[in-house]
Amino acid sequence: MKRILFVFAVCVVAARCGAQVSTSTPGWFEFDMPGLEVPEGSPVDMSWLNAEPAGKSGFVQVKNGHFADGKGRPLRLYGVNVTGDSCFPSEDVSPRLAKRLRQWGFNCLRLHFMDFNRKGSIWEDDKTGKLSEEQLARLDRLIAECAKQGIYINLNLHVGRAYPEQPKIPGSRTFRYGKSLDRWYPPYVAMQEEYARNLLDRKNPYTGNRYADEPAIGCIELNNENTMMRDERLDYRRLPKPMRDVFTGLWTDWLKRKYRSTEKLRVAWSRSVQALGEEMLGGEEWVVQNAQGAESTLTHQDGVWRWNATKAGQSSWNLQMQYRGLDCPPGRYTLQFKARSKTTSTIGHTLMLERSPYGTVGLRDRFTLEPEWNSYCITTEVVAPEKDGSLRLNFSLSNKPGSIEFSDFSLRPGGGKGLPDEQSLEAGIDIPVNDVVSDVTADYFAFLIDTEMATTRRLVKYLKNNLGCRMPVSDTQISYGGAGGVLRETTLCDYSDIHGYWEHPHYQRNEKGWVTSFKIPNTTQVSSLKGGTLASMAFHRVADRPLSVSEYNTPAPNDHGAELFPLLSMMAALQDWDALYAYTYRDFGKDYENTALRKYFHLIGRANLLAHAPAGAMIFRKGLLAPAKSELQVILPKKQVSELTRDHARLTELWTKIGVDLGSAWMRKVTLVLDEQAEVPAYRGSNKAPDGERASDCGAVRWSPCDPKGPWCSLNAPGARLLVGHVAGRSFSVGDVTLDVSARPWLKKLPAYACISLVALDGKPIATSRRMILASSARTENQNMQWNDNRTSLALKGWGTGPTVSEAVPIKLHLPGAAVKAYALDAKGQCSGVLRTSGSTVELRAEDRTLWAYLTRE
Repeated sequence: MKRILFVFAVCVVAARCGAQVSTSTPGWFEFDMPGLEVPEGSPVDMSWLNAEPAGKSGFVQVKNGHFADGKGRPLRLYGVNVTGDSCFPSEDVSPRLAKRLRQWGFNCLRLHFMDFNRKGSIWEDDKTGKLSEEQLARLDRLIAECAKQGIYINLNLHVGRAYPEQPKIPGSRTFRYGKSLDRWYPPYVAMQEEYARNLLDRKNPYTGNRYADEPAIGCIELNNENTMMRDERLDYRRLPKPMRDVFTGLWTDWLKRKYRSTEKLRVAWSRSVQALGEEMLGGEEWVVQNAQGAESTLTHQDGVWRWNATKAGQSSWNLQMQYRGLDCPPGRYTLQFKARSKTTSTIGHTLMLERSPYGTVGLRDRFTLEPEWNSYCITTEVVAPEKDGSLRLNFSLSNKPGSIEFSDFSLRPGGGKGLPDEQSLEAGIDIPVNDVVSDVTADYFAFLIDTEMATTRRLVKYLKNNLGCRMPVSDTQISYGGAGGVLRETTLCDYSDIHGYWEHPHYQRNEKGWVTSFKIPNTTQVSSLKGGTLASMAFHRVADRPLSVSEYNTPAPNDHGAELFPLLSMMAALQDWDALYAYTYRDFGKDYENTALRKYFHLIGRANLLAHAPAGAMIFRKGLLAPAKSELQVILPKKQVSELTRDHARLTELWTKIGVDLGSAWMRKVTLVLDEQAEVPAYRGSNKAPDGERASDCGAVRWSPCDPKGPWCSLNAPGARLLVGHVAGRSFSVGDVTLDVSARPWLKKLPAYACISLVALDGKPIATSRRMILASSARTENQNMQWNDNRTSLALKGWGTGPTVSEAVPIKLHLPGAAVKAYALDAKGQCSGVLRTSGSTVELRAEDRTLWAYLTRE
């Protein structure tokens, strides 16, 4: 009878695992970690890591390819962002916030999005560029309090400002926040200099330093996620005439400097023009693909194809129109068609492999549609697919319902145009259209790269020479611009920066651009065969230069968010990176005491991940995991940067194409070399990751994404242990530590997820350490969150209410060495009770109602 009751109870809890939870849900409990200062001296108070005020020894510098403090001592930065008006807390909140950040183990804070065009920003008048004295006074205090607590500041300049009289392109987000435009438009470049001068020339009354002379400002970012080095010709052709004339004038001047005469330009652009070959399309082969609940129909009458999409699916690829079964050997191809639409403004197209891994091979573009019939043409080179198989033409609505009519489809080998007869260097050269030959687009991308780098050079020079800034400067994230981004950051800046998100929400937006819903796959990163976002970021670390990750998150409401700090710190230590910033401690708003989950990126309230912040600090800042000894180098030929920027928006696409296994980043150190002598992209060193369990070169990191019992990852370093993944109901030996993880219900057909960290605070091996922190967590949610059935989305207003509740993750920990005492810690880190122990075995039970514990030895 007891056994029957037990099975019944498990079934009831299992039914609840995908539903709403509250303080009355079995196995869940309130565990509200405060966002502001807690009482000092708790076992998890990591303030001791910040031994002196930030900048006391001088400015952060770059030494031997890494950050160092003013005395040349190695410096690793570990912290968070605050966003928007959160950068301007009240005078009484700033000291409490700075102390709390220090208590977590953070030593840097990125001030992000201060310049947005709304109330509460840094502006008194964003149109004239006048700064708010009230907001600056609050910023002064925050920076001073952070410096006092040993926390360096990463100061962002242009992030969210939309410039005066900035054009808006219907249906496009290309120029949102002035992005791309301020890379070349002279008035907007001058406004960036003006803003930098007004901010960095300010003297902070609390520190007595101009911002430009403030050693507590560890680094400056000129721009956020901003580049013109991408193919946005569609939107550039839609710019209003005065601004478009400025752009085409810059383009014409660049061509004049290279070719000197129209005759030479015409010859250069016409040498590879080819005659069109035979037609490759039949008449009745078009079909639609509706996935994940999407609905659309396709009809053909009187030579017109009518595609009517009435319902969106869950992902961007869910509404597609395809022509399948094509055989296109590598070479040049031209696609032509007519289209019109009264409901859809743009549509995307690509030629891609018809089976997994579905990679694009050419003919990628985006077209603007109008109510009247228009002719469209695109010519590109087509490359061989990653695997053998037939290809398909693929139109995509980006999962937005609408109705489009097509006619006169044509696909033929060859084609391409050079310089139009009516254009000349004297009269001006227009933005190239989609059917030009590759010589034209190679020049166009070289122009984009040179133009953007000229602005970067100007702004960096202005900061350093005119304003006297001595801290390291980066432009924007190195991944923005592909190969051109690598050239920009490596040539003109002091360090490289990158952003990464595991399973960033995919948004559905209405015609005004407002988010109406979102979807996430909701998986753990350790299940990714290619190593996930962290592995992709590793392939952007330029040799002998610091790498900063200024934004990283596993956004809420992902069930696996607890792994944020453990996986990030483990990869960063293995790869020997230099700065880490979780995004974002508070995402707009000044109520730092409100711990309810606030949408996707807000960290306050997410006790499941904050419980591991101290462990991340020890692993990364104190070097509990040593860097990998073996190395994989990827070689980027400098002489091919413009062509590679054109052909590969993402560098990881390039590395995968030449046979690099991105998952190898979990096994060895990865560096990127910008090589002036290399002719083609290449790699050096061991590359492949095995199919089964994988291990780093020193054996400390083990990673098993394909374990049939559930994917997992572990760390076995002398002073640290991690276990992350679907590990419930199983026992794992991580070095000389054994973890028995209790079974719990889980929605999907996997063991329940858990994230477990154990670190020695005294830096000794676990077997002899006298002071250790244990954290064990899984999910933290608002109460009564309204999930869909497969936990991939929430209702529009379904985020629930605070205070948050957290899921108990019972474990039994078998330690080597002498007996231990173990104490449960409350949400403020204070001892709240004694855990059950037997010798060197510690038991953390659901009834202990905690996510972390303090372990001691006599």
